[in-house]
Amino acid sequence: MRRLRRILPLALVLLTAACAPSAVRAQAPDTTLVAEARAFMEAYGRDLAAGNREGIAARYDRGGPYIMFNGEREMVPWEELATQYRTTWRAPAAFEWRDLVFLPAGPDAVVVNGHFFWTRPESPAPTRLRYTALLVRQDGELRIRLEDESVAPARAPAPPATP
Repeated sequence: MRRLRRILPLALVLLTAACAPSAVRAQAPDTTLVAEARAFMEAYGRDLAAGNREGIAARYDRGGPYIMFNGEREMVPWEELATQYRTTWRAPAAFEWRDLVFLPAGPDAVVVNGHFFWTRPESPAPTRLRYTALLVRQDGELRIRLEDESVAPARAPAPPATP
């Protein structure tokens, strides 16, 4: 039951995207909304890599985003989130998005799914994280309403070759 409570919000977002008409779900040609979401994520990545605290905080829903990390979740008031970015957040030594997929979830919403690599200043090895976000249009701009990050498990080594 506990696991169900953790994944239910994400399942609802993905179900919304899955129930959209197939013409809307198609990944092929970018719609204006998907192109806007791609530009948003590219700029978000630049803000993260540059340590642009104000720019990062500005990307979140003003009503408070739903934040999930490694299965833990909470609704965070925007003011609290902005204060965290301004005071305690630490920029990465390096940051890179990978394999992002954009799924329209309505006329003003996009689900983004993929991975990112985050390198801490004190460690040369990057950490690979899974990423899912729900971007919604608010005051004419896309903003992060839901963000789910979790450390991706290390890949199992390939089995030894048999002679």
